[in-house]
Amino acid sequence: MDSRIPETVHTQQFARESLCRILAASSHLPAALPPVDHWPSELLAAAYSVQLSPLPMVILTGEQGLLLPNLAMESLLSGLFGHPCAGLPIGKVLPQCSGIFDSIPSHGFSAYDEPIVVSQTREGRTIWSHLDFRPIVCDDNNVVAIIGVATDVTRHIERIQLLRETEQRLSLALESSGMVGVWDLEVKSNISTADANVASTFGLSVAECRQGISRDAFIDAIHIDDRPRVAQALHEAIQNNTPYRCRYRIMSEDGDPRWVITSGRPCYDEKGQLTRLLGVIVDITDQMEVALALQQSRFEYETLTETLPQIVWSCDAQGKHDYFSRRWSEFTGIQPEQITEETWKMLVYPGDWEMVSKAWGDARRHGTPYDIDYRFRHHSGEYRWLRVMALPMRDDQGRITRWFGTSTDIHESYLISAERERLAVELERIARVDTLTEALTRRAFMDRATAAISEAASSGSSVGFIMLDIDHFKSINDTYGHPGGDQVLTVAAKRIQSSVSQEDLFGRIGGEEFSILLKQCAPHQAQQVAERIRWAIHQDPVILDNGMQIEVTVSLGVTARVPSPSDLDQLLLVADQALYLAKTSGRNRAVLLTDKLGAHDKNKSVDFTSLKNSPQTATTFAAFNIR
Repeated sequence: MDSRIPETVHTQQFARESLCRILAASSHLPAALPPVDHWPSELLAAAYSVQLSPLPMVILTGEQGLLLPNLAMESLLSGLFGHPCAGLPIGKVLPQCSGIFDSIPSHGFSAYDEPIVVSQTREGRTIWSHLDFRPIVCDDNNVVAIIGVATDVTRHIERIQLLRETEQRLSLALESSGMVGVWDLEVKSNISTADANVASTFGLSVAECRQGISRDAFIDAIHIDDRPRVAQALHEAIQNNTPYRCRYRIMSEDGDPRWVITSGRPCYDEKGQLTRLLGVIVDITDQMEVALALQQSRFEYETLTETLPQIVWSCDAQGKHDYFSRRWSEFTGIQPEQITEETWKMLVYPGDWEMVSKAWGDARRHGTPYDIDYRFRHHSGEYRWLRVMALPMRDDQGRITRWFGTSTDIHESYLISAERERLAVELERIARVDTLTEALTRRAFMDRATAAISEAASSGSSVGFIMLDIDHFKSINDTYGHPGGDQVLTVAAKRIQSSVSQEDLFGRIGGEEFSILLKQCAPHQAQQVAERIRWAIHQDPVILDNGMQIEVTVSLGVTARVPSPSDLDQLLLVADQALYLAKTSGRNRAVLLTDKLGAHDKNKSVDFTSLKNSPQTATTFAAFNIR
């Protein structure tokens, strides 16, 4: 007995020193907090226990619940809070627990119901804890503090999260299948919840089925002849606490019944009482139709193959076919007794036969899986795409004894794929071609013009560049409306396109502005093309759908030279300045400019006499169309 006294004294001294250390190190504790020696014995005893405990524990004192953690709790919370938290209110460190003082009874026990994040590891793993609290009560029944214990529930939370993710993946897989549905029946309330596949099968609201709906709604959807049998099977399963399984028909919206198999597994509470049935429903309509038609002796084998939507076939080691499922006859219209070894070969699309023959020959020769898509003649005379796969069966010595294969009708999938390709081409065309004018879009024009200029620079050939703008287009829009303006743009674009060669690039830069890149074109040739365009647009009025006629003119800026590889911006600038000159000189004209003007020149009035003789321009009065 005496030998343990020094150890007890040492232990108490260690606890007292630990408390004093926490109080001294914390700059958050209020000065009004009494010294440790003045603490009630109950609080001091609890504090000793907390400081000596290897478990994460904490004392909450004062009205705000100031934290006095032991080393384990300090380490745990510092990972979340970022720095020591001794002396801080619990509401600041763990806001979820800020109301603990209001909720805990004087002599009771309280736990924060939801696990909380208390730390993050360096590897990024989240640490979860469950916090339990108990009051520290003095002899006068006053609560002087609260003691809290943290229990690591990280593995529990991770398992719950993993289970939830697994359930979500399973639910997604089931809903994606379109064949299997999941349901849950609460026995006491007769309320059932179900997924989208079940709701669709029974013709019920997906939202209502997910939220919960009366079992009677499902019963009402069952074929009237099958309802008593289904109700009886369900009643017996509930009464006897046994699994539930029933096959029956459901009336679809088009009036044709669909066959399903429903299975349910009983679930019990802690007292062993049946509370729920968890089950699945499988649509077996196709299988039932086939199974009911079977009359052959190989019942078990054919039941397996006939329930599949694919054509099932087999052949011997030499590749001689000896079995086709009934799906073969449904697809080809050829009855089993009419089949010869050459029949299937004659049904292969002639253009695919060489590919099919080689693939089947290679598979049999090397013993590798056979997997190929090809067209096969349907009983309607149409060639439909099939996905044909086969695997070799081997004996103990590895020798091939048989081949088993399936042929799946994927014709609709191929059509969808072809349509997707067509849409992709159309979208790409929309990205390249302006839908209104059939000219290249700005981006497509710039991309192709850049490539053409780089090619011209490499070969040392000259290119021409034209910027043109429909004169007074805003007035046209204001007078005739945007439909009228669109017709003007369409007609103008057609006339421009007819005035240039197919090798030239024609693009709509924006609004009523167009650009043309002329390949292998000298300055005088570019000027001639521009004048041809101007005349083509101006010579005949544009006739609108309502019969009204609009006189349309354009102004054109022209330049031409042997470009450098990255000369597109420079050509745009010079052509744009030439276009500016065409507009400021009266419009309905083309101006050729072989070098850019200074920035100050654009702001001055144009002297056409001096411009004519300027070394910066190569133009004539005819080019200006001055009359």
